[in-house]
Amino acid sequence: MSTALINNWIVPYIRMQEKQKLGFSRAFMCCTNIIFLISGFVLMSLGALLLADSERVLMSRLLGGSDTWPEQPLFYYVALGVVGLGFFVACCGLLGCWVSCLRNCCITVSYAAVIVALLVSKCALCLVVVFWPHLVSVDVRAARLLRALQRSYALPGREQLTAALDLAQTSFSCCGINGSNNYGTSWWRLQELGRRELVVPLSCCKLNNTLEPEAFLNPQPRNLSLCQSLNPAEHQLARHTVGCLESIENWVQDQTLVVLGIGLLVVLVELFALMSTLLACSRLKSVMNQRARNGHSGGSSNNNNNNKAVAANTCVQTASTFTSTQTLGPDTFGNEDAHDYGMSSYCNNLESRLMMAGTNNTFNAGLINNNHKS
Repeated sequence: MSTALINNWIVPYIRMQEKQKLGFSRAFMCCTNIIFLISGFVLMSLGALLLADSERVLMSRLLGGSDTWPEQPLFYYVALGVVGLGFFVACCGLLGCWVSCLRNCCITVSYAAVIVALLVSKCALCLVVVFWPHLVSVDVRAARLLRALQRSYALPGREQLTAALDLAQTSFSCCGINGSNNYGTSWWRLQELGRRELVVPLSCCKLNNTLEPEAFLNPQPRNLSLCQSLNPAEHQLARHTVGCLESIENWVQDQTLVVLGIGLLVVLVELFALMSTLLACSRLKSVMNQRARNGHSGGSSNNNNNNKAVAANTCVQTASTFTSTQTLGPDTFGNEDAHDYGMSSYCNNLESRLMMAGTNNTFNAGLINNNHKS
């Protein structure tokens, strides 16, 4: 195999294969980061939709983890957080697309570190939501909800909690936390904050306008007198008597599953982005190391080529002298007669060295040309 063949065909072919592998890894990284970018926009859209869902946001007022109520319901802050997270994810996806176009291993590793940090933070948040929900102000214990109802319902400054309880009672067809008798000892009843004839709020009654979007704000009981009756046999026909605790707990579980499902999808997208980034970094590092080795060995290649040429010329001159006594052919150096003259051993050794250097064909061609001249 000649040196020209190696330099002109094999080396470019190997480099082309390396470029193809590097190009594939970079294209894979770019595609995964485009999906990463899209997931960021999806998160921002979901946050905006949650923020626009006033009833869902209002219902989350019941999930407060302490008696010190924040200014806005919990899902209001969750929606803002999802929008912010989506914006950050979109920026990371855009940054990943830019990194995939570079050939800088240091920047690629830094970007991978950002994705790892984002993955760890999201996994930690999911674990907190599942196992320690009270740390993120999610508390649906019966004692806390009952205390909130008895101390805060219909009080000035507690309009959101009042509306949230009315919404729950209208949507879930329930009354109170454990039952309609919870209002008997509430400040709303004892301080007569409502109408005196009301035993329970109107939202506890069976309504004519249940299917209306904002029925909890303007409840219209089917039979007001039976609903407010103190006789259980009468008010059961016109009042919801089941407590809302179980329905609220089921609603919270459904919302938690939705949040965890969305978070899991985003985590999977981030994992693909991380894998593609590490693949691109490893390919880039391999190519850089190969080029570094080629550059280091390039300084001694000229000396090796000169030595090969000198050795080939020496053997050719010796072989031409040898032809004065015997005609040479292509198989001369391999027969028994050549060993008698001591030439075959010399040229065979030289030929083996040249074959290791990839110049065997050039050597044979020189011998054949000299044979024809002689």
